[in-house]
Amino acid sequence: MQTRPAITIGFPVYNVEKYVLKSLESAINQDFDDFEVIVIDDCGKDNSMEVIKALITSHPKGDKVRIIKHEQNKGLAEARNTVIKNALGSYIYFMDSDDYIFPRTLSLLYKAAEQYQADCVFSSNIKQEGERTWTDGDDVLPERIFLKEGEFVSYTYMTPHAIVPITVWNILFNTSFIRENNLLFPNIRYQEDIAYNELFHPLVKRTVFMSEQTYCYVIRHDSLMNKTYRSSIDIKEAYRAFHLCEIIKESCPKWKNESFYSGKCAVVMKNCFYDMAGLLKHRKLFSEPLSLKQVRNAMKHPASLTEILHFKQFKKENLIYYIMGVLPTFLSIPLMDYVCKKKGFYKN
Repeated sequence: MQTRPAITIGFPVYNVEKYVLKSLESAINQDFDDFEVIVIDDCGKDNSMEVIKALITSHPKGDKVRIIKHEQNKGLAEARNTVIKNALGSYIYFMDSDDYIFPRTLSLLYKAAEQYQADCVFSSNIKQEGERTWTDGDDVLPERIFLKEGEFVSYTYMTPHAIVPITVWNILFNTSFIRENNLLFPNIRYQEDIAYNELFHPLVKRTVFMSEQTYCYVIRHDSLMNKTYRSSIDIKEAYRAFHLCEIIKESCPKWKNESFYSGKCAVVMKNCFYDMAGLLKHRKLFSEPLSLKQVRNAMKHPASLTEILHFKQFKKENLIYYIMGVLPTFLSIPLMDYVCKKKGFYKN
């Protein structure tokens, strides 16, 4: 009988040959020993898997790593779903295979999860680019414990600004919480984390924030998420952004009778606006002309005007987003451009 580990580390791999050795070593070299690593081979075109197999063979903890190979490239969301479906651990910890974690990461998160019987535990991170490491203000979480039903979701949507991490790496999830709520990632290839957040945040009843920095996010200029350093962008990336907006807006109506509904709408529409602002900023770099009508359509609000007018919170913010989505394209896009310039989004 296969022993059930305390934690499963989900480790999707796709074309990360330069980074994967340090990343996987950091996962294996924990001071916490009760874990497994599921490497998802997502059919990359480099030597990432050869590097991994060599490490498994040579490392004394190599037997903690098992490889699941996709039949074809499916993307990060489906790779994480494969982890969810195959994890043996009582908890699941996602990490990206170009980042790395610190030796006490699992022990710190596991201790908090067990102590408070948490659905998930969030901890803090640092950033690295080349040889430079630093911490932004939103990288370090306040020490907080949420144990009452509705406490965390009220906190999450108390402001349209992100006060909860927008990524799913560096969170220890209770496996039962994920499976009992059927929390699979939507099958998209763009900002899967944001889509997943809008699914699981409203369901969390018990959680912990830790200020301890346990994860290093490595910034890569060759990342698909980094538009700044690219001279051209495939138009498919715009289509993925449109699809993301559809998915996160679909997560809103089921919560329309809850007190946090106006806040959730504001957060969702802010995310849509930021994505559309990114498309407009780089509109000249796309491989095909960007559809401004689709940009406008992405701003269609999930709530009705009547609902928004009855909001007790964030009425102004939601109204602005609503107007952007109902104006004709020739008026909506200039309005979006104006707001972007006003907020400095178009600055390099």
